[in-house]
Amino acid sequence: MKYQAEIEEQKFDIQLVDEENLSVDGEAISFSIKRGSKPEHFSLILNGRSFQVWIENGEMRQGEGSSMLRVHLSGFDYEVKVDDERSMRIREFAGADTGSKDIGQIRAPMPGLVVKLLVETGQEVKKGEGLLIVEAMKMENEIKSPVNGAVTEIRVAEKQTVEKGEILIVVG
Repeated sequence: MKYQAEIEEQKFDIQLVDEENLSVDGEAISFSIKRGSKPEHFSLILNGRSFQVWIENGEMRQGEGSSMLRVHLSGFDYEVKVDDERSMRIREFAGADTGSKDIGQIRAPMPGLVVKLLVETGQEVKKGEGLLIVEAMKMENEIKSPVNGAVTEIRVAEKQTVEKGEILIVVG
């Protein structure tokens, strides 16, 4: 499984190789992790070095698929954003990583069913605000706006099936 972690605007590509090995930006690391006396406490061993870690769950950003965590490690606190491979692909297909500041064409990340529209034409939205919910593979995904702007077009209706890559909503 592949992940991307962002800590203080620095991104790390992480791949779990097996139950005892992982790769961080291509560097092989052996690891072991054991739960401590409390659910949020862990003992982490990386390449033979032991660390006590305390992890607070933050918000899970539905549709975006990101988890925000507060990690306490060696006397320091870190805000960590973690994306799994699936959520990175969803954002890519939804247009969240295009960098466009003028227009946002929100596309279906995969074939699915529009469960609910959360906005109306003309409505002002902010980057990260939910626009609609699409059900795919028995999971509901909230698709969020990649840009600030007004909803200029809604090209789908509730209970409509959509194909991967189909434009759902335009924000400009």
